[in-house]
Amino acid sequence: MQFALRITRIIDEISRRVGLVAVWLVLISSLISAFNAIFRYSISGMISLERSYGGGVFGGLVSFYTQYSNVFSESVWYAFGGMVMLGGAWTLKVNEHVRVDLLYGAISERARTWIDLLGGLFFLLPLCILLIWFTWPWFMQAWTQNIMSNAAGGLPRWPVRLMLPLGFGVLMLQGIAEIIKCIAALTTNYHREFAYEKPLQ
Repeated sequence: MQFALRITRIIDEISRRVGLVAVWLVLISSLISAFNAIFRYSISGMISLERSYGGGVFGGLVSFYTQYSNVFSESVWYAFGGMVMLGGAWTLKVNEHVRVDLLYGAISERARTWIDLLGGLFFLLPLCILLIWFTWPWFMQAWTQNIMSNAAGGLPRWPVRLMLPLGFGVLMLQGIAEIIKCIAALTTNYHREFAYEKPLQ
């Protein structure tokens, strides 16, 4: 069991690092959204300044934004897709995923461990395998055919499609780690790090 728990620590570290990417994507998405909004609402002012003072600086900024506005818009939802898919494994690791607490909050810790174990074995892992199976060919199609956005000057589709099998793959790994922890908690004196906290009502 000690060897299996060492494996869970490696998986936890992988989830932590992938989760950090998701955190940075939140910041990137926020900054791009703010830049996009500021630029959109200041275009008419920049055009007016260009007409008044010339020099080409403001006109060049407007031209740059006009050419790449679809890239900015699409990169926001690319980043959002990445933060959702890549943050799922860390959310599972720290026991912060959404659940129905009607039954779960009223039972013992051992019963919760059994629910987590059976839920991981019969729901989480099969669902992750199924979704990887369905989304991998979708990513490969975009990669091999170099599928691009329909928007003018848009981004290639393969990075955002890659987030699906990659996110479910990391979630599946973390699910395996949580199953091992549940077995250890049921069979040894191991205590799971992130215990369930009943939400405030």
